[in-house]
This record gives sequence, structure tokens and C-alpha cells, in this order.
Amino acid sequence: MKLSPSSLTHGSILLLALIVSASVVTATVGFFNYYASAVQAERFSLAAAQARSLAEAGIDKAVYELNQSGSYSGETDTPLGNGVFSVSVASIDSNTKRVTVTGSVPNSVRPTATKVVQATIGIDASVVSFNYGVQIGQGGVTMSNSSKIIGNVYAGGNIVGTNSARIQGDAIVSGPAGIIEGMVIDGNAWSHTIKGDSTVGGNANHSVLQGTTVTGSVVADAISNCTIGGTAKYDTRSSCTVSGIATTPNPNAFVPAEVLPLPISEAQIDAWEAEAVIGGTVSSQTFSSGTRSLGPMKINGDLTLSGSAELVVTGILWVTGEIKLSNTSVLRLDASYGNSNGVVMAGVDESASAGYIEISNSAQALGSGVAGSHLMLLSQREMGSDAIKTSNNSVTAILYAGEGQIEISNSADLKEVTAHRLKITNNSTVTYESGLQNASFSNGPGGSWAVVPGTYAITR
Repeated sequence: MKLSPSSLTHGSILLLALIVSASVVTATVGFFNYYASAVQAERFSLAAAQARSLAEAGIDKAVYELNQSGSYSGETDTPLGNGVFSVSVASIDSNTKRVTVTGSVPNSVRPTATKVVQATIGIDASVVSFNYGVQIGQGGVTMSNSSKIIGNVYAGGNIVGTNSARIQGDAIVSGPAGIIEGMVIDGNAWSHTIKGDSTVGGNANHSVLQGTTVTGSVVADAISNCTIGGTAKYDTRSSCTVSGIATTPNPNAFVPAEVLPLPISEAQIDAWEAEAVIGGTVSSQTFSSGTRSLGPMKINGDLTLSGSAELVVTGILWVTGEIKLSNTSVLRLDASYGNSNGVVMAGVDESASAGYIEISNSAQALGSGVAGSHLMLLSQREMGSDAIKTSNNSVTAILYAGEGQIEISNSADLKEVTAHRLKITNNSTVTYESGLQNASFSNGPGGSWAVVPGTYAITR
């Protein structure tokens, strides 16, 4: 059968219509698939951003909770906005925690998106560098009756000893006229003048060396009435025995030790006072028995512990009057301080009367019980009479009187002493503990937790 031209035309049109329709359907399906994918990607992107915000909110929540209670350990599936977050807290040490937070949208069972962030949170702390077992200002050091310092001694004033006074470390007196006299020094010695039947187990660097026995080598301008086991460089010599090589004249001029400031600034003390005030103010506190906790707190008056009383320090204490510990009483840091140090202060700035501290009769001032933790007793008393006095088998950790005198007697035992002037007698011992070079003084449980800068990270 022969087709007419009109039949061919209608068939072609129908075929073309089918092709066009198929193309339109294909394009439409493709468009809707693309649109659906784009919508899904946008939804996922939005959910991921929301999950990250939830995780970051969890970090903020953890900081808040830790500032309410240091025992906060985390939480699970806390609802917020369009999703939930879970917090995990791991302790690094007593003042540092690692917080990990997972944010999920819309839930943690079948999440559209999940983000995990991590940060280190720490308690604010002040770092004080005690580089010497004893650091003394221009008031100098006097030692007698077999008193001993185990560690290095730095003084801006003279170091004078009698009756077997001993430094088991180095002894340094700064300035152009400093004197070491009558001392047994196991390590090295450095001052303008050393004299008075002193002995030095290491090397000696002085302008004038008189009446001294040195095991090591000597560099000096003038040496007299001495015994030197090593080499000697000098300009003048009189009645000295030198076992090693002698070099004269001394090719180098004497250089005195640098004058160093004491390690705690007035600004730091002011900051500690402000921290104490945050906890409130009470009047004088007197305890003769029982155990109590206190801090942070300003005591507008005196603090007196006697008998079997025990006071647990839970934050910085600032006593405007005087502190007296006696008769086996105990002042110690709360266990939550961990390996950090704490501060109890006495006195007010520029006062010559307030701020006296006395520890006697086997009283103790102790750290938290963890190695490396110490309690520092700090007096602001100006020069005049004693700022701090400890005696009769008392045990303390760190004593500080930047503008006053510390007197240590009768077998008192300490870890570090810093003062304008020091008097130590009668078998008393200061034993420097390594690690005090950068001692961290925590604000304690009353301090504020905060994210440590540079520790925030998105882990997933």
C-alpha cells in the first residue's frame, strides 16, 4: 500500500513530538534530581553548622559547670536548639582538664550531621620562679650554730656565718661590696670579698679572698692567708698555698653578680588580695580544736590556731592583722589543690605593724598532700621587727617577707625562704625542693576555669 504525503507528515510530527516529550521529561527529571541533591547538600551543610554550634555550646556549658563544681564529669544528649550535645571531661592534672563535646542534629541516634570539638580547660594560675633555696635582699643573711641551707643562696647583702653555719650549694652576694664571711660553702662562691676562715668546696670568684680554703680554682684580684687546691688567677698574693697553676696578673677584672629583684611583685600581691576579697570578709578567726575549711576569704583582723586545731585552706586567705600557729595546730591546703601551691597572706601594704607571722611548737603549714604542693606564708610587714618567725620544730613550706626579716630557729624545717633579711640559727634547715623554679600558685577551688588559649580544635 502506498502512503500519501499527508500520512508521512502526520507520522513525522508524532515522532518529533515523542522525542521532544522524552527530552522534556528527561530534563525535568534531571532538574528535580539536581534540585533534590542541592537541597540535601544545603540541609547537610546547615545541619553540620548547627552541630558545630551545639558542640561549642557544650564547651561553654562545661566551663560554667566546672566553675560551679570542680567534680563535674560531663553529660549526655542534652537538648539545645535543633539537636543535642554530649560532654566528656578527662582530668589531666588538678588544674587542667580535657573537654570533648559531640554535637548532633537532630539527635545522636540517627544524626543528619555530627561535629566533635575538644579544648583544654584550666584554672587561672600565677607562676612564681624561686630559683634559689634562699633569696635575700639587701638586708643579707646571718647564720649560726650549725644552721644549714641545702640549696643555692643569693643575697643582695652580706652572708655572715658562725659556729659551723653551712650552705650545701652555691653562695652568691651581688653588688660591688658584698661580703661572705665565716661560712662553710659546699659549692661555688661569688662575692666582692670572702674572708673569716670560710671554706669553699667548689670554685671561688672574688675581688678579695682572705683567710679562706678553696678546694677548686680561684679567680681574684688579691689573695692572702689562703689555701687553694686548684688553679689561681690573681694580681697580688700573700701567704697563700696554690696547688694548681698560678697565673698573674689576672687577665680579667672582677665582675660582681647582678642585683636581682625578689620574685613576687606588688602587682601580684594586689591580685591575690583581690582574689581573696571575692570570697567575702570576716572578722578575726581563733580556733583551738576541730577541723574547719576557709577560703577564698579576707580576714579583717587576726588568724590564730592553737592546740589541735586544723584549718583547711580552700582558696587564698588574706589576713590584715597577724597569723599565729602553735601547739601542733595545722594549716594546710585542700586536697583539690593537687600538685599546685597556695597562698596565705598577712598584713597590708606599707604597714610596719600589721602582718606578723609566727609558727612555733611543732605547728605545721602544709600543702595538699600531693608531691610538689606547698603552702606559702607571705608577710607584707615593712622593715622594723620580725615579719616572720618560726621555731621549735615547726614545719612549713615556703616563707616570704619581701620587705621584712625572717627569723628561723630551733630545728625549724622549710622548703624555700625569700626575705629582705634572714636570720637562721640553732640547727634549723632550709631544704630547697627542685621544681620551685616555676612554682604554680593556683587560685584554688575558688579560682575560675577557662579555656586555655590555643587548645580549641575540631576533631571530627
